[in-house]
Amino acid sequence: MRYRLAACLLAMTFAMPCAAQARDPAADYGAIREGMSHLAPLVGKWRAVAQFYDPQGKPTRRNVGTYDIHWALDQTYLEYEVNFHREDDASRTHGFLIFVTFNPRDRKYHSTYFYTRWALEVRETGEYDAANRQFRTAAFIRLEDGARDENVRTITDLSKSDEVHYIHYSRFNDEKAERMDMDVRMVREK
Repeated sequence: MRYRLAACLLAMTFAMPCAAQARDPAADYGAIREGMSHLAPLVGKWRAVAQFYDPQGKPTRRNVGTYDIHWALDQTYLEYEVNFHREDDASRTHGFLIFVTFNPRDRKYHSTYFYTRWALEVRETGEYDAANRQFRTAAFIRLEDGARDENVRTITDLSKSDEVHYIHYSRFNDEKAERMDMDVRMVREK
């Protein structure tokens, strides 16, 4: 009797997530895949140059690096593996991971960023503009620099097959206006 009860409980433990997933609109794999198909042109290996700007809009430093963008979790997510270093100093490296998915429940893209040597986790939401072939995101980052809140938004232009143009805008809570603080040009390697 105890073995039957244990077997039933074990079966219910595995069956419940599957049943919940079948009823959950966020688990609609077809809708996820449809949404992610707009970002499929990003899949591949890219050489990248990132130009940074000071608050007055003047170019400061340039970083060079790579983006390796591939499918993860049965094409539910795109995973970006990004590595950069200063153009004039290869020893000064910086990297991050991004996971992007499409959520059918709110019809938005959700991105999560994880960084080397930094415990901050950033979450963005976004939309795909089919007419302009642009992936646009926005985020609010509480105490981004330890003291100030930051609003960011990005535009990733996918209008060319072998080039991607990514622009990052920022505004800290003590700043009057948004500014472009980074411009990344990516060229396909593979």
